[in-house]
Amino acid sequence: MINKDTVERFQQEPVAERIRLIELILQSIKNDVETARPKERHAPKPFRVREFCLGQDVAVDRDSIYAERSL
Repeated sequence: MINKDTVERFQQEPVAERIRLIELILQSIKNDVETARPKERHAPKPFRVREFCLGQDVAVDRDSIYAERSL
């Protein structure tokens, strides 16, 4: 926890110095988050698209299909 004297001293610093300190704090937090997060990434599983036949051509009216979704 930061004591009251530190906060008051921080408030009296010039804006540029306060911004620099905030950037240092944020970088420290970013480093802590990166080390806490597991870096394992699973490899994407390969997939195949199966072809199928409906036996006839099917006329698709996309506008009516999308209109049904919004109901």
